[in-house]
Parts: sequence; structure tokens; C-alpha cells
Amino acid sequence: MKRVFVLALSLILISPHAAAAPKAVPVGLGSIYSAPVGSESVVQSGRNLIYIANTSSSSSDISLTAFDLSGAQTWQRTIDSGADEVFTASTIDFQGNIWLTGSAALLNPTETPTSTAGIDNPDNVVSETSTALRQDMSYLALWKISPTGELVATYLAPRTENGLSEIPMASSISATNSGISIVGSLTTRPFFISASTVGIFSKMVFIGTSKSEFNSVVRHSDGSSTIYGSSAEALAGKKAAGLRDGVLIRISKTGAITKLVRSSAPKASRSWISGDSSFLASGPVITGKVTETAITKFTSVFAPTWTLRIPSVGPSRTLSANGNSYLALSSKSAITGISKWKPSAPALLVITFDNKGVITAATALPGLVTPISLQYSKERGVTGLASASDGTVSIFTLVSR
Repeated sequence: MKRVFVLALSLILISPHAAAAPKAVPVGLGSIYSAPVGSESVVQSGRNLIYIANTSSSSSDISLTAFDLSGAQTWQRTIDSGADEVFTASTIDFQGNIWLTGSAALLNPTETPTSTAGIDNPDNVVSETSTALRQDMSYLALWKISPTGELVATYLAPRTENGLSEIPMASSISATNSGISIVGSLTTRPFFISASTVGIFSKMVFIGTSKSEFNSVVRHSDGSSTIYGSSAEALAGKKAAGLRDGVLIRISKTGAITKLVRSSAPKASRSWISGDSSFLASGPVITGKVTETAITKFTSVFAPTWTLRIPSVGPSRTLSANGNSYLALSSKSAITGISKWKPSAPALLVITFDNKGVITAATALPGLVTPISLQYSKERGVTGLASASDGTVSIFTLVSR
């Protein structure tokens, strides 16, 4: 009995120390730099930051402007076919090429002869009817720009066989040596499509109806892809558990759904709006009047390894780099694990996590509110693009000047 008492006493004395919460980290200050007026996206290619914007002249065009580490402009390129073209998503490949996708029109509409397309509808969904927004912008376009700013190629996905008359709104693009993956939506349904690096498109795959949404895609080296999104309907035989669930979908290189996992909460609306190749995802969890951002690190088979919910407002962005996980979000309340943070209005905060999901740093960017993108390069470290409350856009780093 004495031995049992001593053992129990030892456990009581040890437990508070073993279960002690990590010490709260103080908020540091990052650095903010002006971005070219109208910038909508930014990517890093080698030592250059490339800002991308949609512009208007006699037609809708796309502008790319590159700046080196010193802030000097190294090149500028305008994509102008004479017809309208608008980019909606951007990425870079391992060679530093910039890939853009969006919607385009043709001066003399003809199908791209080297491309093949068709329809795949694994859920046997009957599309809801809708009115086309603009017939002349109903081509899904893919642009390749070299690291030095040369327009290498423009590819258009054929639409005759698909019967598409709506504008395809691409929401995300991912490029690897195995090809390109794109997700987005038409008026009535989300889509997935892939392409080779020379512009040969796969079948366009439609999954669900307008009750589902694809926000981010990551292409893997084997040609498969992971889609991050949300759905308020049954997909691949799995019904919605909440008002709206976050969904992770694995698509094979042939366009088939091989795995689908739903992330749900009772009477809540959830969505994964950002995700990367390390299976780090973030998105809102809305329950009644309470809004939080969930950040979760998944395994390659979509099993969560750690997760955390943080009070927030608006969108978020995630990034995995240097063994850390980064979350950029708009916050207006105190956050457990972070000291000296309680803004009076929504403000941008970037939180750093270790490989176990423990908060190790927090960086404030005064004046900025909404994250647009996060990226990393060995030359610049972690950088991001964000907007202020008045809509102006700036680039930021996590290092104080």
C-alpha cells in the first residue's frame, strides 16, 4: 500500500510539469514593401519576385513585372493577343518557369489541334442550366513564361466536345515535371483538368454541382493530384455531415477519384481554401456567429497528424518550408499561445508552427488585413502578398527591417 501511495504521489507531482502548456510567444514585427499598383498575385522565380496583374487597354491583357533582391526591375512582359485574356491563378515549376491559367477569347476561334478533351462525370451529376456570362471568354487558357520573361507558349483547352459555353473560372494551378493540374468552376459545377507541359489537355472531370467548390490543387510527381475544397452534397458516395464540409480529394493521373475525405463539424460550415504539397491545409470553420480558421497537417493518405483552430475573420493561406508550417490569417481577437496580440480591428498575422503543431513565432504586419499568397525561396525566405482595408496590395516578409 505504501508503495502504491508513493507511486501515485510521484505521478501527481510530475504531471503538472509534463502537461504544462508551451510558453506563449510574443508577437514580432515583419516588414512591408510596396507592390506595383494592381498586383493580384506574386511568385518567386530564383532571385526575382514576379508580380502579376490583369490590365485593360483596347482589350483585357495580363502584365508581369519582375524585381530582383535589390528592388530593381529586371523585366516586364504584357500578354496581349489582341483578344481578351484574364489570368486567375499562377504558379512556378521546378525550372522557374511561370505558369498562368485563366479565361481567354480568340480573334478567330479555332480549336487547338494538338489538344484532346472529353467529359468524365464520376458522380453522374445532371448539370443545372445557366446563362453563359460571355461567349467570347469561354476558353480555358494556359500560359507559360520563362524565368527571363519570354512568353514561351499559349495553350487553349478545346471546348467543342465538352459543350462548354460558360466562362471557366480557374481557382488554382500546380506544375511539376509530370505536367499541369488546374481546378476551378463553371457556373454550375466545379472541374478538374490536367495538361502536359506542351499543352495537351486531358479530359475535363466534373465532380458534383454548384454545391461543391475546389479552391486549391497540388500536382504530385507521379501525375496524381490533391484537391482542397468544400461540398454541401454527397460526393463519391460520401454524404455531407455538417452544413458544408471541407473535402480532400485524390485524383489519379487518369482523372479518377481514388480517395475522398470529408472534414466536418456539427451544424458548421467548413472549407479547405489553402493547401500545399506537404498536405498542410487551412480554411474557415463557421458555427453560428463564431468563425475560426482550422489548420491541419495531414499525411499522404489524408490522416491528420495535428490540428488547431484559431479565432479569425476572412481567408487564410498556408505554407510548408524549412521544417516549419506557416499560417497567414486575418485576426481581431486574442489567440491562445500568442502574447501581446489583441487588435481592435481585423489585422494580418502570420503564425509559425513546428513539426508537431506547436506555435513557435507570430509576426504582425501593421496596416495589412487579408492574405493573398505565401511563398518561400532560399534567397528571400518567407514572403507574402496581402491587401489593406482600402484594397491596396503590399508584399511582406517575416524579418523586421
